Amino acid sequence: MATKISLLNFKGGVGKTTTTVNIAKAFHSFGKRVLVIDADAQGNASRMMGFRHAMDKDCFTLYEAMSGTASIKACIYMDQDDENSFDYIPSRPDLYRCEQELVSRTGREYILRMLLDEVEGSYDYILIDCPPNNGLVAVNAMCASEYLLVPINCEVFALDGMGLITAKFEEVKKLVNPKLEILGYVMSRYDKRLTLHREAYQQMEKMFPGKVFNTKIRTNIQLAESPAQRTNIFDFAPASAGATDYKALSEEILSRLNDNR
Repeated sequence: MATKISLLNFKGGVGKTTTTVNIAKAFHSFGKRVLVIDADAQGNASRMMGFRHAMDKDCFTLYEAMSGTASIKACIYMDQDDENSFDYIPSRPDLYRCEQELVSRTGREYILRMLLDEVEGSYDYILIDCPPNNGLVAVNAMCASEYLLVPINCEVFALDGMGLITAKFEEVKKLVNPKLEILGYVMSRYDKRLTLHREAYQQMEKMFPGKVFNTKIRTNIQLAESPAQRTNIFDFAPASAGATDYKALSEEILSRLNDNR
């Protein structure tokens, strides 16, 4: 059965989507069977993975799966530019409608978990790119997962939001998913030359001992450019610091999960 990991932060611009897609690519390069679920209605991960049908209503997305108008298997795509890449379920802006539509559904927190029961046997890892809020779609992702991975950029205000994430994690764990655990926190856009960034990392280690990944995602021009090119860092700039960092982070994640590849 697949190990399911939700990537979550209630703040935008912390590298959540970039981290999701690049970890997926690295895992796949290690021989893992990977499914990425874009649970953010902005659809940024979908574009990075090659989804070009956001306006095509005949193409199914996560919204159709969660609303019950299409099977989850009908919503799975493969990177159109790489037949040997990982699979993904895309999203588009109509996913916002789920927040209202799920309210009246029985078992509303468990819709995604039940859908994944149908397909998780085909994968080693399922990575969920959560929306930057604590609505029902994000709660569904957390209920469907065993782990949370929290990307954080090295700014003071980014750290201020950690209390909200911790509170939501504890609420979901207590009320709807007792198996949920924090896999770890990863610092992104890190520049060791800046005192602020070094202090932010030290502060995170004090707040969450043993949970902050040693690997830091350094500030990198190619890493910033790759989403605009609708691709991952490994295909865009394989020799870049960004590719080096995400490979190292992915290896550290697998080590933390006791997956020896």
